[in-house]
Amino acid sequence: MTADLPLWIAGLAIAAAVPVTFMVANWVRKHVDHGEMRFGPDGKVIEDEEK
Repeated sequence: MTADLPLWIAGLAIAAAVPVTFMVANWVRKHVDHGEMRFGPDGKVIEDEEK
């Protein structure tokens, strides 16, 4: 085992952490209900039928 191995492992982990973070955040944005409600001028809830 060389002294460079831990540095390589740390570098790969850091390089992989950034895209993985964005992928997880994108999945959460698309699949988790954030509880936002929109109301029309009559005070009724507007249902989004996009899904």
